This record gives sequence, C-alpha cells and structure tokens, in this order.
Amino acid sequence: MKLTALTLSSDRYYPRYAKFIEEADGNPERIQSVSDLEKYDVLVLSGGGDMGIKSGAYGSQTEELPIDGVKDERDELELSLLKKAEQTKMPVLGICRGLQVMNVHLEGTLWPDIAQGGFDGAMHRDGEGGEPPIGDIPHWTKMEGKEFEVMSHHHQGIRNLGNGLQILSQSSDGMVEAVKHESLPWFAVQWHPERTSEGLGRALPREWLRKELQNVQ
Repeated sequence: MKLTALTLSSDRYYPRYAKFIEEADGNPERIQSVSDLEKYDVLVLSGGGDMGIKSGAYGSQTEELPIDGVKDERDELELSLLKKAEQTKMPVLGICRGLQVMNVHLEGTLWPDIAQGGFDGAMHRDGEGGEPPIGDIPHWTKMEGKEFEVMSHHHQGIRNLGNGLQILSQSSDGMVEAVKHESLPWFAVQWHPERTSEGLGRALPREWLRKELQNVQ
C-alpha cells in the first residue's frame, strides 16, 4: 500500500481516518513535520477545529468571529504542507476542515460561522433552534448528477472560493460541499466520508483517493 500522510488534531481520531484510507489501499501515517512530506505519495487533510485569525481565513473580518478549537500551529503546518504539495503537484484530499484549509491556501475565505452567510446551521451541525452542536448531522447533497446522504459536523464553510477551485457539489441551502482544483490533483469534501455509511458519500472520495494512489509511480 502507498504511504499516505494524514494530518490530525489528535491521535484519538486516527482509527476512523485510517480505516477509510486503508479502504482505498493507502497506508496512513500521521504527519507532523513539513520535512517529512517527501516520503509520502498522497496528503490527506482531516477535520478539526476552526482556523485562526492569523491564517487569513476570514479576510478583512476581524470582529464577530465565533471561532473555537483554534490551533495556530496546525494552521501553519497544513498551509506549509499545501505549499510544498503544490510545488510537487502531490495529490491532496481535504476532509471538512481540510477543504477549508485548501480554500484558504488558494486565497479564498471562510465564513467564521455559516449562520452569518444565511445557511441552515441545523443541516450541517447545530441543534434545532440554534442549540449547541449535537454531533454528526446527516443531510443530502448532489454530485455527478446523483443525490446521496452524507454526514457533516461543521459550522464554517467556504465564503469566497479559492483560486483554481471548481465547485462540484452544493447542499440545498447553497453550502459548498465538494471542490476540485482545475489543474492540480486536489479534491476536497465538506462532509466526513470516514463517518458516513457505505454509499456515494463514502465511495466518491474513497475512489478518488484510490485512483490517485494507483497513479503514483
């Protein structure tokens, strides 16, 4: 199996991501240093906390930033990994936060909270009536002409699309759910395929990853 670099906020999240990557015939290892990237074939950016203000994720918006779980060191690591991956044209799969980091690296911006953009929080993470997050939320999206269910857990999302990215999928409230890069082998989804039951929501990103791993020389 080809070596797959995986970013994580904590080792406790490793098992689900590892299982998903192994389904695509990848061999996952957590990466914590940019200098280690050269030994891997593919990079997977996982979910996690919000990006910090220092990352530039929110553009000129510096007030009313309902963000939490910020780890500036993780922002720095992942943005640096993407810079190197872009230089070498390494395949990258972004998952949830990973999609957001990819977008920011490509000079896009994020909604600090999707409610600010008029999106339906209950569809993506929040409880009914604006209650605190209650965990993974199933909802439907469409891609490649097919509708399927995915599992989401996020309160941020793409505001301004990054350079070179193309939208592949949006949920019924208009939230960007999947993107690809027009020239780089980069693909990202806003949902969590590693938490999604077998079906297109899990299979589409998994088969993309499998194909890229097979293409690596």
